Amino acid sequence: MKKIIFISFFCLSLNTPNGFAQKVETDITACTGMLTVLEQLQSDLPKQAIEKTLDSVLLTRPYKVMFEHYNRDWRPNHLPKEIFKRMILSLKFPSQYKLGDNQRADAMFPYWKNAFDNIETFKKNLSMLEEAALDEMIQEGVSNAQKWLPKSMKIPDFYFFVHPNGGSNAFAINGNQGYDFFQLKTDVNGNIDIQSLVDLIAHESHHLGLKVSAPEFKNPKDSLGYSFLQIFVAEGTASKFVDNMPGGFVDKISEGRSKNTDAEIMEIWRGYTLKESELFNAFEGDMKAIYDGTYSQKDVRERMLTFWLQGKKGRAYFLGAELFGAIYKAFGKRELFYVMEHPRFLLKYYNKAVRQLNERTDGKILLSDWLMEIL
Repeated sequence: MKKIIFISFFCLSLNTPNGFAQKVETDITACTGMLTVLEQLQSDLPKQAIEKTLDSVLLTRPYKVMFEHYNRDWRPNHLPKEIFKRMILSLKFPSQYKLGDNQRADAMFPYWKNAFDNIETFKKNLSMLEEAALDEMIQEGVSNAQKWLPKSMKIPDFYFFVHPNGGSNAFAINGNQGYDFFQLKTDVNGNIDIQSLVDLIAHESHHLGLKVSAPEFKNPKDSLGYSFLQIFVAEGTASKFVDNMPGGFVDKISEGRSKNTDAEIMEIWRGYTLKESELFNAFEGDMKAIYDGTYSQKDVRERMLTFWLQGKKGRAYFLGAELFGAIYKAFGKRELFYVMEHPRFLLKYYNKAVRQLNERTDGKILLSDWLMEIL
């Protein structure tokens, strides 16, 4: 039942040099591995035997990458491997894990419980995934993403995998793209929604291709301010241009549907729109805390986790989309791509864009003058 697909294809629409081939290794074996674990959890096998199977699955590349994603340097020990393992074992052995032991595992548990209780649905979805034309989907997604990246930024070859997760529905890290099997969208007939997966691939491919410059600053506060500013770049540009998200000051950049959305996400986005001025004030407040010495690097990381990146679509997605959306609306792709390559100029270009557009320059959207003097 294991299936690993290696795809090499040439994307004419990627505007790549002659002879360039996008190589993608596509792997769905983590799904078959975890199906075995779930079936064993429903069997009479002893805990030791099931644990051995689970350990072998968690040693595979998809889960190694998943743990890298959840335990990045700005959130170390966010999801320890042992915690994740015990959470899964608790489906049959409740004493292995208790809600409250780990916030991330707590959020994952309902997905695993649903899979445990509905193994036939798991098998049906896995069968559909095995039959899907993943090579064509990836090609389309990569092509869509490359259109919104400067020529200096090329989406690299990458490892694409689908795995039972229960947390992030998709993520990109170190040349890898991971997608949560549990959260693949389905259509009204219960079949995997191919277009939604294409949209997700485009979003994550955009992240892989985006290479933000890393200038050296003499002032440590500038270095910290720049690292804070970067969290608005990747998600903001992907949300606004690849996902075609609406906004407050800057609406959709093109006609047609918004991508990578559902009713919950759109409700979250509407809430951000209603509180747009508050979000800009919060942004300025955080930048001020950095430059007056109130925030340390640890404080900035904590603020990212508990405010800007909190939830299904963090506030940084919306604010970043507004910042870059204004620049595109005022100046077009050329200046947009320049700022994506050099985000230290983001705030200055944003204010120029607002003034050129001559809309809502009453202080609620226009950034304070002192922010034009930093970086």
